[in-house]
Amino acid sequence: MTYIIHPGDRPEGRRGFEIVLSSMMTDGAASLVETRQGPAWSGPPLHTHAESTETYFVVSGKLIVQVDDEVVELGPSAMAHITTGTRHTWATPPGEGAHFLTLHMPGGYEDYHPTALQAEKDNGGPLTQEDLFKIAARFDWRPAGDRPMRLTPDGRLVPAAQADEEAARLREEWLEANGRPIEVQPIHEDGFYDKSDTAEAGQNA
Repeated sequence: MTYIIHPGDRPEGRRGFEIVLSSMMTDGAASLVETRQGPAWSGPPLHTHAESTETYFVVSGKLIVQVDDEVVELGPSAMAHITTGTRHTWATPPGEGAHFLTLHMPGGYEDYHPTALQAEKDNGGPLTQEDLFKIAARFDWRPAGDRPMRLTPDGRLVPAAQADEEAARLREEWLEANGRPIEVQPIHEDGFYDKSDTAEAGQNA
């Protein structure tokens, strides 16, 4: 079946992630997610997808991507294709956010976002890291390594609990050097990753 999808037809987004094309519309073959994130933003913990490939395409801005042990900065029209089982994550640099598309083949991972959003509503507030990892595991997402690690806005992999603090420090340095404000909206409250940022966290999936 052919679909025409306008922005207003999309399901409710979650923290900058919007489903453009769901796997339901492609008989499971693929899904497409559109993301807009501001500057100085640390993305998800380093992770893998065992059953799907993931392709990032940058529409505008800059996106820092770690693929296994390599860190690269992608600008407009650049892309990174991530094969199954490859460790990866991303961040945005201190002075510039990113607008990018993520293609999963086959689809299915995109359903994590509305599932987590509904779980947060049912919970009456934010979920714990362990809760989110358990939900993500249902959609072909696994944390990589013994404990969660996230990418800083200057491209360093650090324990997940330290990433937001590093982002704040880099933001302040950028402000001092450039003299103009930027706004960063953290994904989670302070201490979110501290609660289970241990070797056990990687086993919770």
